[in-house]
Amino acid sequence: MLPTDREEIERVNGTIHQKPGPRRWHEQRWVIDSVLRTDGLEWDQPRVAYTLRPMGVDGTPDFTVARSRITKFADITPVFTELAQLRERKAVAAEAEGHAVTAREHFFHAALLYATAEWPIWEDSATLVDLDDRKNSCYGCYARLADHHVERVEIPFGDGYVPAWFHLPVGYTEGPLPTVIACGGMDAPKELNVNLYGDKLLQRGFAVLSFDGPGQGEAPIRGVHFTPTAWVDAGEAVMRWCRSRAEVDSSRIVGFGLSFGSYWMSQIAATQPELRGCVVGLVCHEPGGHMIFEMASPSFKARYMWMSGLEHDEEAFDRMAQEIDLRPLMAGMTVPWLVVAGDEDELSPMQHSYDLARECASPSPMLVYQQGRHALSLPTPSVALGPNWLTYAGDWLLARVAGVPAEDYVDHVLPTGAIERRPHPKEQGR
Repeated sequence: MLPTDREEIERVNGTIHQKPGPRRWHEQRWVIDSVLRTDGLEWDQPRVAYTLRPMGVDGTPDFTVARSRITKFADITPVFTELAQLRERKAVAAEAEGHAVTAREHFFHAALLYATAEWPIWEDSATLVDLDDRKNSCYGCYARLADHHVERVEIPFGDGYVPAWFHLPVGYTEGPLPTVIACGGMDAPKELNVNLYGDKLLQRGFAVLSFDGPGQGEAPIRGVHFTPTAWVDAGEAVMRWCRSRAEVDSSRIVGFGLSFGSYWMSQIAATQPELRGCVVGLVCHEPGGHMIFEMASPSFKARYMWMSGLEHDEEAFDRMAQEIDLRPLMAGMTVPWLVVAGDEDELSPMQHSYDLARECASPSPMLVYQQGRHALSLPTPSVALGPNWLTYAGDWLLARVAGVPAEDYVDHVLPTGAIERRPHPKEQGR
């Protein structure tokens, strides 16, 4: 049945359509714009922080300008598009002048700014395709000039493909390497997973296959949408590709997934037993995702509906979301599984992660930051003063490919930065 609220319907070529996104997004749009004016770009999550992480400090001016110019949701795409175009022009000019390193950096920043401009577009459109093509073009130019091997990959998947970038460490010449298959979350495409310089996984000698799985980043733009089981099938395709490459040591592959990638990569780990280990962080582990879809900013649900190809059918999405549940997979998990999270995660209550760790058949250690929120962002004292969670994860994965057995424990990071070793959920009730 069509909605009667005029804010929820639109006319396209004389035909009435439901506007994309959940009802709450349209009803609360004025609230979003009001909060954005007071809280800025990071009203729903620290998108500036997680985009600057791969960019480095040189990206700060772009976001400083963006913060000063964006006062409502509708400003995000045009402002970031303009900033991306400026960086792209600088890159082209620098390369023409023979400044390859400068051009490399500008192309990288331009690609991530185009990705940020894409984020608020939650329906198929020519604008979205154009922005994604520009992002790919700029990242491809960066890859051509990078200080290490970066290769565009399209892994066959159904009638389409899983898009990816394959990175090899600086100085690589030949031979198989331990390899990380990596994904971000619903708002973090593959271009955000590997740093411009000093990447913690590449620095440890890993090759990194950074990919957009079904519904994520570029994939839905090319017709590959999320379903509750699509990532299981995508995991098989990704692993098949890894086994075909001489640069990949197929006996030393590990997984890494963040935010909603903590759900997706867990699905892959539970169904790909040859993985040597898996790290998931900034968790989305609540069955059905009630907190993130119904209690948090409606921007999360609006985007995930589009990722699923259900942007015009909220009821169908709600039924599908009930199938988002890792619990049936935990008893069969054989891959060591590290969970990194904040104990005050506002998008996925921490108890769900404890429950999964308790039911996990394989070792499932946990790194938990006291008072940490979803993104483990500053200035939370435990995050600021405790171990860098990316460093911790990189070292843990390195131990797995070295053959060191994993153990069950909870490393609880206190506000002082000290780590307190606590009993694992499996030990409770014994």
